[in-house]
Amino acid sequence: MKYQETRGKVLEVAVKCLQRGLIHGTAGNVSMRVPGEDVVIITPSGIPYDTLTPEQLPAVSLHAEVVDGNLKPSSETPMHTAIYRARAHVNGVVHTHSMFATVFSILEKEIPAMMPPSSPYAPVPVAPFELPGSEELAAAAVKALGKDHLVCTLQNHGLISACPTLDRAFTAAEYIEECAQLAYWTMMAGKMNPLPQTAVAELRERALKGLAL
Repeated sequence: MKYQETRGKVLEVAVKCLQRGLIHGTAGNVSMRVPGEDVVIITPSGIPYDTLTPEQLPAVSLHAEVVDGNLKPSSETPMHTAIYRARAHVNGVVHTHSMFATVFSILEKEIPAMMPPSSPYAPVPVAPFELPGSEELAAAAVKALGKDHLVCTLQNHGLISACPTLDRAFTAAEYIEECAQLAYWTMMAGKMNPLPQTAVAELRERALKGLAL
């Protein structure tokens, strides 16, 4: 079936997000750009990911129009496709409702880099609240990500990571949730002590150049 390899990868990562507690039920979504095409595979709306098969995942254009598949794509398709249009190097997007990242979004606080694995993705800015599934939310996410952020949170909503590969987008979502937990608990203990800015800048620069940490 057309796009089968990409469909399989998207479903694999969506199920992994579910297993790791980054997505609860169907509250979260995953997508990947089809290599060499202006087409995106995205998780469908309202169907538990661990009940799906790869061929059921819909394919959409970069303007969120369905081009293949019978299931309705995620309600957050406009946000995913807006990111792909704005960032040519992005090939994988993960949107989660993970708890501690969402707490920081509700507090309207950026998530600082707390340890080296999080430094390519942090500090994490907050996009202002807009209704889920709206073009306004899509625009807010694109603006918060800017030209070089790989992750942002969405106020009172969750987290979105947008990276050169889908595996890396998953890794970013996982590391930032861990980072948010560390930031929250150290803040509650009375002393949140993030990584030095010089270290964050160096590690982030390496990541943007595609170097291994």
